[in-house]
Formats: sequence, C-alpha cells, structure tokens
Amino acid sequence: MAEFMKLSMVTIYVGEDVFNNDGEPLYKAIISKAMEVKIAGCTMIKCDGGFGSKIRGKEKRFLINFSDPINLPIMLKLVDTEEQLEKIFPFLEENLKHGMATVSEVDVLMTDYIRKQLEARVEHRKQPQMEK
Repeated sequence: MAEFMKLSMVTIYVGEDVFNNDGEPLYKAIISKAMEVKIAGCTMIKCDGGFGSKIRGKEKRFLINFSDPINLPIMLKLVDTEEQLEKIFPFLEENLKHGMATVSEVDVLMTDYIRKQLEARVEHRKQPQMEK
C-alpha cells in the first residue's frame, strides 16, 4: 500500500518581465532565495499565456525569435514543510509587488528518496545547485 505524507506547497504566479528590488528577474531571484534557505524543491514553469491585472505574452522578441512572445506568466512551485517554507515569506513580502503567492497542503508519495531526504536535518541538506 502506498504511503503519503502531508507537506506544504507555495505556488507563486509572476510575469517573466517582473524584477526584484535589485533589478534581477523576480522568478530567478526566488529560485536563488529558495536554494539559499534550503527549500526541499522548487520547479519553475513558463506558461503559454494568462492574465491577472493584464494579459501577458502579446509582445514579440525582435532580434531573438520573431514568433516567441515575451512577458509570459511564470509559475513557481516550492514544496517543503510549512516551517521551512516560511523562511522565504519575508523575501516574497518585500519583492512580490506584481504577482501572487498561494499556500496549500499537498500529499507527497513517500518514496525511498523522500524518506532519505526527510531523515536528514535541514541544516545538513546540501546546498542545491543549478544544473548547467
């Protein structure tokens, strides 16, 4: 019988043209901050379209590719314990000026990999690195 455990997930909706206070694309800054505070996992999804306060993806990237729209929505999903995810909230409160963050409880399938990761204390988690 499959075993599941409850974790929390923060889903962040932002445009790829939104920048943080330091001028870096906000979605990249969120990924960097999630790695810094050792969030267990973060996935970035570049969406085909969407809207919040404005429709995104109408502009064109001249000199790169004439058919690729810019300003598309970006969705980030961060999964960890509620206590660990709370470490990124001050960063989001300061920098997420155009976008939205939601928090939900998720059921995670307990694989051997997940069990091993949960056994290690957060302080002992390896610093995640982006693959090149």
